[in-house]
Amino acid sequence: MNIKATELIPQREPFVLVDAVKRCDETSTLTSFLINENHILCREGVLIEAGLIENMAQSAAAGAGYKFMSEGKEIPLGFIGSVDKMKVHFLPEAGKTLETEVKITHEIMNITLVNCVVKVDGEMAAECGMKIFIME
Repeated sequence: MNIKATELIPQREPFVLVDAVKRCDETSTLTSFLINENHILCREGVLIEAGLIENMAQSAAAGAGYKFMSEGKEIPLGFIGSVDKMKVHFLPEAGKTLETEVKITHEIMNITLVNCVVKVDGEMAAECGMKIFIME
């Protein structure tokens, strides 16, 4: 599976931080993103913390978008309600590819709780939990 992320998320250039959805099922999504040194959230050759958070949020949005699309429904807007227990282990360099896994831990009505992990070359760059609100 390699679905172009912009089919599933509302963000557009220059603010896109997910290139493709590599895997998506009922409980998890795996995305990839090649960091361009000219990206708006890249500074001094590394993706800054805000870029990591936005990558995780867009990865979660891509998973939700895929779910709605596969059910034949219109993809709704979603919003980050909170970011919890954010840990940045290192800032990834331009030219590297992020692989971000989002796992759903709970779904209650229009609120989804997820755990997110960003890896670069198999090493954990960042992790957090997010609360996401879906507008249906």
